[in-house]
Amino acid sequence: MVPDPVMDRLEASFERRRAKMLREHEGEWALLIYRRVTEPTEFFPTSNDAVGAGYRKAAGQRFLVKQVLKEDRVYYIPRLVLADQL
Repeated sequence: MVPDPVMDRLEASFERRRAKMLREHEGEWALLIYRRVTEPTEFFPTSNDAVGAGYRKAAGQRFLVKQVLKEDRVYYIPRLVLADQL
């Protein structure tokens, strides 16, 4: 995978804030916008709400939407399922 410094910075910002976000926003979806990483993160009840707000508010900047959980969920998708979709 090619390194992506913008997404790396957004992910690092999320990780620095995770403990605090868990206390107040566990289960919600966080929106972090690049170039506004120092500004407060916004929270939404669904991923669709967070992504929609990201497109409206980011003004062409890249953004990260991530659910506030103790540990990130990892989904395993068997290769066979992916091959069937091609």
